[in-house]
Amino acid sequence: MYFTNTPSLNSMEAIMIRPPGSVQRGGGKNRSPYKYTKKDCDCRFCLYYRKKNGCTVPVCPVLDIRLSCGAASFCEAVKSTFSEVKHIPFQRRLSRIYQRKDDGTMIFQNSNHQRIFETEKLNLYKPSNRSLAALYLLTADHPLWIKTKRYIDRGGKVDLKSVHLGDISTDGYALWKAVKELQTGERQISLCELSDSNIISDRVFRLIVQSATISRFGTTVLNNTEVCND
Repeated sequence: MYFTNTPSLNSMEAIMIRPPGSVQRGGGKNRSPYKYTKKDCDCRFCLYYRKKNGCTVPVCPVLDIRLSCGAASFCEAVKSTFSEVKHIPFQRRLSRIYQRKDDGTMIFQNSNHQRIFETEKLNLYKPSNRSLAALYLLTADHPLWIKTKRYIDRGGKVDLKSVHLGDISTDGYALWKAVKELQTGERQISLCELSDSNIISDRVFRLIVQSATISRFGTTVLNNTEVCND
Protein backbone atom coordinates (compact mmCIF):
# COMPACT_ATOMS: atom_id res chain seq x y z
CA MET A 1 0.00 0.00 0.00
CA TYR A 2 1.33 3.41 -0.99
CA PHE A 3 0.48 6.74 0.68
CA THR A 4 1.22 8.60 -2.56
CA ASN A 5 -1.03 8.50 -5.61
CA THR A 6 1.26 9.02 -8.64
CA PRO A 7 3.59 6.44 -10.29
CA SER A 8 6.69 8.60 -9.91
CA LEU A 9 6.04 9.22 -6.22
CA ASN A 10 5.16 5.55 -5.72
CA SER A 11 8.59 4.58 -7.04
CA MET A 12 10.30 7.05 -4.73
CA GLU A 13 8.28 5.78 -1.77
CA ALA A 14 9.22 2.17 -2.61
CA ILE A 15 12.90 3.10 -2.49
CA MET A 16 12.49 4.92 0.83
CA ILE A 17 10.75 2.02 2.60
CA ARG A 18 13.02 -0.67 1.15
CA PRO A 19 15.13 -2.47 3.83
CA PRO A 20 18.87 -1.72 3.65
CA GLY A 21 20.77 -4.08 1.33
CA SER A 22 17.71 -5.42 -0.44
CA VAL A 23 17.07 -5.34 -4.18
CA GLN A 24 13.99 -3.64 -5.59
CA ARG A 25 11.67 -5.94 -7.52
CA GLY A 26 10.50 -5.09 -11.00
CA GLY A 27 11.62 -2.36 -13.36
CA GLY A 28 14.51 -4.35 -14.83
CA LYS A 29 15.00 -5.73 -18.34
CA ASN A 30 16.26 -9.15 -19.35
CA ARG A 31 19.11 -8.83 -21.80
CA SER A 32 20.75 -11.64 -23.71
CA PRO A 33 24.50 -12.13 -23.10
CA TYR A 34 26.78 -10.16 -25.37
CA LYS A 35 28.03 -12.18 -28.34
CA TYR A 36 31.69 -11.58 -28.97
CA THR A 37 33.07 -11.27 -32.50
CA LYS A 38 36.50 -11.88 -33.97
CA LYS A 39 37.07 -8.14 -33.97
CA ASP A 40 36.33 -7.95 -30.24
CA CYS A 41 38.85 -10.72 -29.56
CA ASP A 42 41.75 -9.20 -31.47
CA CYS A 43 44.84 -9.96 -29.37
CA ARG A 44 46.11 -6.41 -29.91
CA PHE A 45 43.38 -5.18 -27.54
CA CYS A 46 44.49 -7.52 -24.73
CA LEU A 47 46.32 -6.23 -21.64
CA TYR A 48 48.86 -9.04 -22.00
CA TYR A 49 49.75 -8.16 -25.59
CA ARG A 50 52.98 -6.34 -26.40
CA LYS A 51 53.67 -4.75 -29.75
CA LYS A 52 57.15 -6.27 -30.07
CA ASN A 53 56.74 -9.62 -28.31
CA GLY A 54 53.08 -10.38 -28.87
CA CYS A 55 51.26 -12.30 -26.10
CA THR A 56 53.17 -12.39 -22.82
CA VAL A 57 51.26 -15.23 -21.13
CA PRO A 58 51.71 -18.94 -21.92
CA VAL A 59 47.97 -19.66 -21.97
CA CYS A 60 45.30 -17.22 -23.14
CA PRO A 61 43.01 -16.35 -20.16
CA VAL A 62 39.98 -15.84 -22.45
CA LEU A 63 40.59 -18.73 -24.83
CA ASP A 64 37.07 -20.14 -24.37
CA ILE A 65 35.55 -16.84 -25.57
CA ARG A 66 37.94 -16.64 -28.53
CA LEU A 67 37.06 -20.21 -29.50
CA SER A 68 33.34 -19.49 -29.37
CA CYS A 69 33.62 -16.73 -31.98
CA GLY A 70 36.27 -18.41 -34.15
CA ALA A 71 39.10 -16.06 -33.14
CA ALA A 72 41.30 -18.91 -31.85
CA SER A 73 42.43 -22.05 -33.65
CA PHE A 74 41.81 -25.59 -32.52
CA CYS A 75 45.58 -26.06 -32.44
CA GLU A 76 45.78 -23.35 -29.76
CA ALA A 77 43.06 -25.10 -27.75
CA VAL A 78 44.96 -28.41 -27.89
CA LYS A 79 48.19 -26.82 -26.70
CA SER A 80 46.34 -25.00 -23.92
CA THR A 81 44.76 -28.27 -22.74
CA PHE A 82 48.17 -29.85 -22.25
CA SER A 83 50.13 -26.75 -21.26
CA GLU A 84 50.73 -28.05 -17.72
CA VAL A 85 52.02 -31.45 -18.84
CA LYS A 86 55.77 -31.51 -18.15
CA HIS A 87 56.50 -34.81 -19.89
CA ILE A 88 59.07 -33.81 -22.53
CA PRO A 89 58.58 -36.73 -25.00
CA PHE A 90 54.82 -36.11 -24.95
CA GLN A 91 55.22 -32.38 -25.57
CA ARG A 92 57.69 -33.11 -28.36
CA ARG A 93 55.19 -35.38 -30.11
CA LEU A 94 52.37 -32.90 -29.55
CA SER A 95 54.45 -30.09 -31.10
CA ARG A 96 55.37 -32.26 -34.08
CA ILE A 97 51.75 -33.04 -34.92
CA TYR A 98 50.40 -29.56 -34.14
CA GLN A 99 53.37 -27.50 -35.26
CA ARG A 100 51.50 -25.23 -37.68
CA LYS A 101 49.70 -22.26 -36.15
CA ASP A 102 47.03 -22.35 -38.84
CA ASP A 103 46.30 -26.05 -38.26
CA GLY A 104 43.23 -25.04 -36.35
CA THR A 105 40.38 -27.25 -37.49
CA MET A 106 38.89 -30.29 -35.86
CA ILE A 107 39.77 -33.47 -37.76
CA PHE A 108 37.13 -36.15 -38.27
CA GLN A 109 38.43 -39.43 -39.63
CA ASN A 110 35.98 -39.40 -42.53
CA SER A 111 32.52 -38.16 -43.44
CA ASN A 112 30.96 -41.22 -41.78
CA HIS A 113 32.65 -40.37 -38.48
CA GLN A 114 31.35 -36.81 -38.64
CA ARG A 115 27.84 -37.87 -39.65
CA ILE A 116 27.47 -40.46 -36.86
CA PHE A 117 28.90 -38.13 -34.22
CA GLU A 118 26.61 -35.22 -35.14
CA THR A 119 23.56 -37.49 -35.30
CA GLU A 120 24.21 -39.22 -31.99
CA LYS A 121 25.01 -35.92 -30.27
CA LEU A 122 21.49 -34.70 -31.08
CA ASN A 123 20.03 -37.80 -29.41
CA LEU A 124 21.73 -37.08 -26.08
CA TYR A 125 20.05 -35.12 -23.30
CA LYS A 126 22.30 -32.48 -21.73
CA PRO A 127 25.54 -34.44 -22.22
CA SER A 128 28.62 -33.36 -20.30
CA ASN A 129 31.80 -32.36 -22.09
CA ARG A 130 33.33 -35.69 -21.07
CA SER A 131 30.42 -37.56 -22.62
CA LEU A 132 30.82 -35.66 -25.89
CA ALA A 133 34.54 -36.40 -25.87
CA ALA A 134 33.87 -40.10 -25.33
CA LEU A 135 31.28 -40.10 -28.13
CA TYR A 136 33.84 -38.52 -30.45
CA LEU A 137 36.27 -41.38 -29.76
CA LEU A 138 33.68 -44.16 -30.01
CA THR A 139 32.38 -42.95 -33.38
CA ALA A 140 35.92 -42.63 -34.78
CA ASP A 141 36.35 -46.42 -35.01
CA HIS A 142 33.52 -48.31 -36.72
CA PRO A 143 34.06 -51.75 -35.07
CA LEU A 144 34.32 -50.08 -31.66
CA TRP A 145 31.14 -48.12 -32.31
CA ILE A 146 29.21 -51.24 -33.32
CA LYS A 147 30.19 -52.98 -30.07
CA THR A 148 29.40 -50.05 -27.77
CA LYS A 149 26.55 -47.97 -29.20
CA ARG A 150 23.76 -50.02 -27.56
CA TYR A 151 25.24 -49.39 -24.10
CA ILE A 152 25.13 -45.57 -24.22
CA ASP A 153 22.39 -43.93 -22.16
CA ARG A 154 20.54 -40.66 -22.84
CA GLY A 155 23.17 -38.65 -21.00
CA GLY A 156 26.02 -40.09 -23.05
CA LYS A 157 27.47 -42.39 -20.38
CA VAL A 158 28.58 -45.87 -21.38
CA ASP A 159 27.72 -48.97 -19.34
CA LEU A 160 31.35 -50.06 -19.21
CA LYS A 161 30.70 -53.40 -17.52
CA SER A 162 28.28 -54.54 -20.23
CA VAL A 163 30.65 -53.91 -23.15
CA HIS A 164 32.55 -56.93 -24.48
CA LEU A 165 35.05 -55.89 -27.12
CA GLY A 166 36.10 -59.32 -28.30
CA ASP A 167 38.27 -59.19 -31.41
CA ILE A 168 39.21 -55.54 -31.91
CA SER A 169 42.18 -53.70 -33.40
CA THR A 170 45.03 -52.23 -31.36
CA ASP A 171 43.87 -48.72 -32.27
CA GLY A 172 40.31 -49.53 -31.24
CA TYR A 173 41.47 -50.85 -27.88
CA ALA A 174 43.55 -47.72 -27.26
CA LEU A 175 40.50 -45.56 -28.00
CA TRP A 176 38.41 -47.67 -25.64
CA LYS A 177 40.93 -47.16 -22.83
CA ALA A 178 40.76 -43.42 -23.44
CA VAL A 179 36.95 -43.57 -23.24
CA LYS A 180 37.16 -45.36 -19.90
CA GLU A 181 39.56 -42.74 -18.58
CA LEU A 182 37.24 -39.93 -19.65
CA GLN A 183 34.27 -41.51 -17.95
CA THR A 184 35.85 -42.81 -14.73
CA GLY A 185 38.68 -40.32 -14.25
CA GLU A 186 41.06 -43.23 -13.59
CA ARG A 187 44.34 -43.34 -15.50
CA GLN A 188 44.17 -45.91 -18.31
CA ILE A 189 46.91 -44.69 -20.68
CA SER A 190 50.19 -43.32 -19.38
CA LEU A 191 52.08 -40.36 -20.86
CA CYS A 192 54.90 -42.75 -21.74
CA GLU A 193 52.48 -44.81 -23.83
CA LEU A 194 51.08 -41.71 -25.52
CA SER A 195 54.61 -40.56 -26.33
CA ASP A 196 55.60 -43.85 -27.98
CA SER A 197 54.55 -44.04 -31.64
CA ASN A 198 55.13 -47.82 -31.58
CA ILE A 199 52.30 -48.17 -29.04
CA ILE A 200 49.96 -45.32 -30.01
CA SER A 201 49.77 -44.39 -33.69
CA ASP A 202 49.70 -40.77 -34.82
CA ARG A 203 46.05 -41.19 -35.81
CA VAL A 204 45.01 -42.43 -32.36
CA PHE A 205 47.24 -39.91 -30.60
CA ARG A 206 45.53 -37.10 -32.43
CA LEU A 207 42.08 -38.46 -31.65
CA ILE A 208 42.88 -38.81 -27.96
CA VAL A 209 44.33 -35.32 -27.50
CA GLN A 210 41.43 -33.84 -29.46
CA SER A 211 38.93 -35.66 -27.26
CA ALA A 212 40.68 -34.25 -24.19
CA THR A 213 40.29 -30.79 -25.73
CA ILE A 214 36.56 -31.39 -26.21
CA SER A 215 36.38 -32.53 -22.59
CA ARG A 216 37.85 -29.20 -21.47
CA PHE A 217 36.24 -26.68 -23.81
CA GLY A 218 33.08 -28.47 -24.91
CA THR A 219 31.33 -27.88 -28.22
CA THR A 220 33.03 -24.49 -28.75
CA VAL A 221 35.94 -26.32 -30.37
CA LEU A 222 33.55 -27.88 -32.90
CA ASN A 223 32.63 -24.57 -34.53
CA ASN A 224 35.07 -25.13 -37.39
CA THR A 225 35.50 -28.73 -38.50
CA GLU A 226 37.03 -30.58 -41.37
CA VAL A 227 37.08 -34.18 -42.54
CA CYS A 228 40.31 -36.12 -42.89
CA ASN A 229 40.07 -38.64 -45.70
CA ASP A 230 43.18 -40.65 -44.95
